Amino acid sequence: MLLYSWGANSYGQLGLGYKSEEEIVPKEVPLDNSDLNADEIVSIAGGAGHTLILNNKGQVYCCGWNKMGQLGSFEDTLKFTQIEILNGFKIVHISCGWDFSAAVSECGKQFVWGNNNFTQLGLSKSITCTGIPSRLQVSQKLATGFQKVSCGLRHSAIITKDKELLMTGSGKNGQLGLGDNYDDDNYLSISKVPNLVDVISVASGENHTVCLKEDGTVLTWGENKFGQLGLNPNVDKSFVPVEVFSGVNLKEVYAGWTHSAVLTTSGHLLNWGRNSYGQLGSSRVSPFQPVRVPNLPEIEHFSAGSEHNLALTKDNKLFAWGWNEHGSCGTGDKKDVLSPTQIMSDFKVKIAFACTGSSFAVLELL
Repeated sequence: MLLYSWGANSYGQLGLGYKSEEEIVPKEVPLDNSDLNADEIVSIAGGAGHTLILNNKGQVYCCGWNKMGQLGSFEDTLKFTQIEILNGFKIVHISCGWDFSAAVSECGKQFVWGNNNFTQLGLSKSITCTGIPSRLQVSQKLATGFQKVSCGLRHSAIITKDKELLMTGSGKNGQLGLGDNYDDDNYLSISKVPNLVDVISVASGENHTVCLKEDGTVLTWGENKFGQLGLNPNVDKSFVPVEVFSGVNLKEVYAGWTHSAVLTTSGHLLNWGRNSYGQLGSSRVSPFQPVRVPNLPEIEHFSAGSEHNLALTKDNKLFAWGWNEHGSCGTGDKKDVLSPTQIMSDFKVKIAFACTGSSFAVLELL
């Protein structure tokens, strides 16, 4: 197996060993002198200029920008380097915000590091940033453990072991789901979304949040300037969870900066929100309405970057579409991709991830 990366690389976040404005043609990430093996990779997440990789042993690797300590190490690195402090735990889930990071262990512990200026880590307001992955401590009333975390621009959503939802960070656009009678200065560093249970998937966008319940209900809240809540942006906004639609066999929800999506168990993708760069994969009369993406085969895995998307079909073909200013769609140019377009056609793609402005894929030659 090989690891390839492409897109924005101004902080060396592609792991290629150097910085560059962008890489519009996918390139192999050199792993020769690393104990990271491409065939062990299970997840990749990226922020504004940093990247995290999780392998099937529960180890986390990092590279790129480290100004706020978001790498969880003491210095910048242009090649993927293991975060040693997490070695005592088997990590099963990772996520990156703009300049902060989070990880959840198999035993239900959550670790956070990077920028905390908006209390997006859930740590004390006295901590502005930390380069040391720190365990998130909450009262037993809030949570007895954690399952998953999704980091946005300046906020995070955390699914607890009891399938409730905790929120941290900035709430000025309603993205915490706590109502419109708020003041960021009065927030606790972490709060539970009231009356929300049985959450199985959550995604944090730039200033909005999307979640999926066990019964197939999709709820959204936060900024709705582009219809990213699935509501008419000229009429509606919501600072508390509002049901957008419900359906059977819904698998997972996703959020780019200003668009949202849900994947069904049968491999169909529905999306809505901003479409300025082709993020929705087709022209829409009413972009805020959830609609199935046309001209896309049944997919096994989906990943949303800030304004671009990657979809992996059940027969290991990779499709990309959306914003392509830095080559994040991997088409070899910088023209926005307005509909799902197959890339990496010479390879069998195992898994792929869209990060903020960059992309990664684990693959093998056909």
